[in-house]
Amino acid sequence: MSPQKTCRALLGALGAIACCLITPLPAGAADAGALRIGGTGNALGAMRLIAAEFNRAHPQYKVEVLVSIGSSGGIRAVPGGAIQIGLATRLPRADEAAETLTVIEFARTPTVFVVRNTSPVRAITRREVADIYAGRKTTWPDGERIRPVMRQPGDDNTQQVAGLDPEIAQALKLAEKRPGLSFASNDQEAADKLESVQGSFGISTLGLLQSEGRKLRALTLDGIPPSLENARAGRYPLLKRLYLILPTAPAPGAREFVTFVQSPAGRGILERTGHTIP
Repeated sequence: MSPQKTCRALLGALGAIACCLITPLPAGAADAGALRIGGTGNALGAMRLIAAEFNRAHPQYKVEVLVSIGSSGGIRAVPGGAIQIGLATRLPRADEAAETLTVIEFARTPTVFVVRNTSPVRAITRREVADIYAGRKTTWPDGERIRPVMRQPGDDNTQQVAGLDPEIAQALKLAEKRPGLSFASNDQEAADKLESVQGSFGISTLGLLQSEGRKLRALTLDGIPPSLENARAGRYPLLKRLYLILPTAPAPGAREFVTFVQSPAGRGILERTGHTIP
């Protein structure tokens, strides 16, 4: 099996078995102060910063932010109590017990094309994005080879970028079949590879870059910088919505945590790390 197919197969199974991979807390543990949060890697950096402040302000609770289990994993782990708060970039579907969940949009952040921060590249166009993924553009202006870092087709960042332009959508399909391209299984692995691979090019979010202090540069797209001002004004075309997923009757600690996320302290952390508040 090719690396691409192996990556897709593993990730397709992840959402379905996320609840099994996380040991549910013992009965009453959430009321005792334990609070586990998990889901999309796009939100983990900011959530860890918020959790650290929340723990200082509310020492009676112990918040743990897990490694990435994806939006599907975060949604499906909530109903059974494996985690108390899920993080997602999409709304729950009917087959994910949507009727038993409370969904709160807590932030938005630009989805961005990125290169290493040592690269001289500062900007990209939609046509260049399509040419890179299709293999028509293979070197940067300084002659360095372009090395795309890919995600699986169902990844939300990839889907969002595919919606930018039909040519980009077709180019991404071609890139999935190109031999020798690097594939990443989650947002953090993608950022790791983008940082370490010479000449890398890929997709991330401004919130992830800034909250995790990544050594990556977000590129201007078609002359429009991915700034929060441009995102708020609708000038920048790619904006990621981030959701908190809770049971309809959340534990006291989960309710207090959500209140903290929406407080001036929580909003301040989000705004300082590349997020706008809906």
